[in-house]
Amino acid sequence: MKVLIVFNHPAPYKVRIFNELSKFVDLTVIFERTKAKDRPDIFYNCNDYQFKTIFVKHGYVGNEGSISSAVKKYLKKNAKQFDQIIMNGYSHWSEIKAIKYLNKQKIPYTLLINGGIINKDESSFKRKYKTKIISTASKYMSPSQESTNYLMYYGAKKENIKQYPYSNLSTNDIKKENVDKNLIRRKYSLPENGKIFVNASQFITRKNNLELIKNFEKRKDYLLLIGQGPELSIYENYIKEKNLNNVIIRPFVEKKILFEILSCCDVFVTLALQDIFGHTTLEALANGLPVVSSNKVNSSLEYIKNGVNGYVVDFDNLDNIQEVLDNSLKLKREDAINSCLNNTFESCGKALYEILKK
Repeated sequence: MKVLIVFNHPAPYKVRIFNELSKFVDLTVIFERTKAKDRPDIFYNCNDYQFKTIFVKHGYVGNEGSISSAVKKYLKKNAKQFDQIIMNGYSHWSEIKAIKYLNKQKIPYTLLINGGIINKDESSFKRKYKTKIISTASKYMSPSQESTNYLMYYGAKKENIKQYPYSNLSTNDIKKENVDKNLIRRKYSLPENGKIFVNASQFITRKNNLELIKNFEKRKDYLLLIGQGPELSIYENYIKEKNLNNVIIRPFVEKKILFEILSCCDVFVTLALQDIFGHTTLEALANGLPVVSSNKVNSSLEYIKNGVNGYVVDFDNLDNIQEVLDNSLKLKREDAINSCLNNTFESCGKALYEILKK
């Protein structure tokens, strides 16, 4: 089976999924950009492409956008040689041009999404436009029930949607064995005494880390923030102003180091305002950490069971957040790990192939 995927930029977790899919199909991937503007070069260092790649190197707009006509031009010359064409996006001009071309030529395509959140406050014009584009796909692949609801909201028919076990983990990433937490904490100069709540994210408004910091003002536990972004100085100034000795900030690190640090912490916590998927939920579970999450993170809605492997809290009512944080420390490491065993690159690649085959 010859398959073409049009994707935004070569995010490592997507490359790993495509590598797994390429074990079953003859795969070509067009990347609209060589990298996202707000991602450090180290983010892409581990990429190993085991499929044919085409990189568009012009027409960049903003952090991730593209207005290039290169994808459309490629489809004009090559679309008919593929058994399956998969579009991963529909919001950038390069993607819209490609989708319009496929529709005009009556070439069926599948829409593979990373996630989606329904915005009831958007304008009627925007909703109609999104519906006009999204509803033209012949088939859909969705990573969660919330994402499926999103597709149906914009015109997709339920019978044309297949859910798949999306992942950013390999089987080897899941740490089934116990680790020496103090040894790892010493290695990374982290407090050896006390519980550590951790969050790894971009330091941007949508991740809502300042609100998270405020919730640790009166706690004795530690909060470790790992990442980078434009709000770093805001966090640092607030920590200094409030003299918070229990809040620690560390810069973005590559995945191997991140996983090692996660494994020595106790609970992962996020109060994100919006996350169309939320990769860190699975990363935390794989390292034995229960997850406390706002109800604005799709992966948490899909995989977190209250009182088992974490808690999902109502962002509009955080009155009980301190009690939830306390209760999360009582949850078992084994339950966190067991809840993500079926979400790996390997299972995701095979599931996508089975869907395409049908």
